[in-house]
Amino acid sequence: MAKNRSRNPRISSATELPDELLDFATSAGRTHEFLRLRAVEQLAALDPAAVNRAAERHVLARIDSAWNLGWQPRELVRQIRRAADAPTVGLALVAIAAERAGNQAFRLDPRWASQLTGLELPPAVPGHWMATWTLEVERTRPEQIRVVVALLRCLAGISRIPTLIPPPGARRVDDTIIDLDSKRDDPMFDRVRALLAQAESTQYEAEAETFTAKAQELMTRHAIDMAMLSSGARRAERPQTIRIGIDEPYVDAKSLLLQFVAESSRCQAVFHERFAMSSVVGFAADLDAAETLFTSLLVQAQVAMQAAASTAPPGMRTRSRSFRTAFLMAYACRVAERLAEINRYVVADAEAETGQSITPVLAARSSVVDETVGEIFGRLRSTTVRRGFDAEGWAGGRSAADRARLGAGRLDRAGASPATPLASASSSPATHRVGRRGADG
Repeated sequence: MAKNRSRNPRISSATELPDELLDFATSAGRTHEFLRLRAVEQLAALDPAAVNRAAERHVLARIDSAWNLGWQPRELVRQIRRAADAPTVGLALVAIAAERAGNQAFRLDPRWASQLTGLELPPAVPGHWMATWTLEVERTRPEQIRVVVALLRCLAGISRIPTLIPPPGARRVDDTIIDLDSKRDDPMFDRVRALLAQAESTQYEAEAETFTAKAQELMTRHAIDMAMLSSGARRAERPQTIRIGIDEPYVDAKSLLLQFVAESSRCQAVFHERFAMSSVVGFAADLDAAETLFTSLLVQAQVAMQAAASTAPPGMRTRSRSFRTAFLMAYACRVAERLAEINRYVVADAEAETGQSITPVLAARSSVVDETVGEIFGRLRSTTVRRGFDAEGWAGGRSAADRARLGAGRLDRAGASPATPLASASSSPATHRVGRRGADG
């Protein structure tokens, strides 16, 4: 006859308890909120030195995991800012500085090092950095533990995204990546940036129209020249990838504007919904053009919205969320139309000048970009973006996009007649290209 053996519950040792409580507090879901708070209280009552050492191990392990999941320093801090409060962000910066100090033997990719410098990290504290942080912050012990747990929960909530920069200790495997801060020394792009800066800063609409139109012409013609040069030389140039954060508010409308600008620049944008970022894939010159133009158009849209609010008569809802959502959506859709117009004009002009067809060359490059997107993200899905139902906002956004003057003067004189606000709002819905679950969480 078999003997019944009683199974005694395992009792955690004093050294294991901090680790187990931190694990539980990090992973506990909303239905276990009370138990999570109880774990924080227990951690605050334990030996501070033991808890600090355990917290260091857990935070550094999570940060190292984030690097291996494709996250860059700037992106990780941005995500923590989106999800947590200022004390949690402060602890994250301390932890990243400590992580870097502990990995001095690893050679950093220059782009990675540049991001760390840009974060303005606090001085790295050798040894027990968590203990030093607890002494410097003016918070009770339970509040300190709450910040630690908040950081761990933020780090636990991220998922894999494409690796664009090799993390510390990793070997670079290809040359398909560029850094947003690494601007090429191309005189043409210097001229474009100067023109767009003037368009953003001038108070005179006619000047802004002239500056933006000239910048767009330069970028489009430069892209055609680069495509023809690459085709003639049969160069093995490969598409590259950048990521651009989309800041609140109105993330959907802003990311849609980026998608339209990217497509007009012969690139493809994939929106990571959960993290409010977009990956943009394309050839180097086209990526630079897309990122530069998107930044300028976004600034111009925000200035136009502020102007609409300041000049509106009493009773107008120009400061409401529905007005501004509709404004930005209409702005993005009208910009897409105008970018398509200027591209058609510049291609036709270049073909007339050279006497040869350019469309097949551009189509071949676009095909390579599409293949690269498929390799990186696999199967994509589309999501409908709500346009907003404020007719005044929609009309204002289209008007602002018209004033941006993305085409040459001759194109504007023959320009298409703008659709009415309600007709535009009810036309085919705009959609995002969105990454798979595995690519954007």
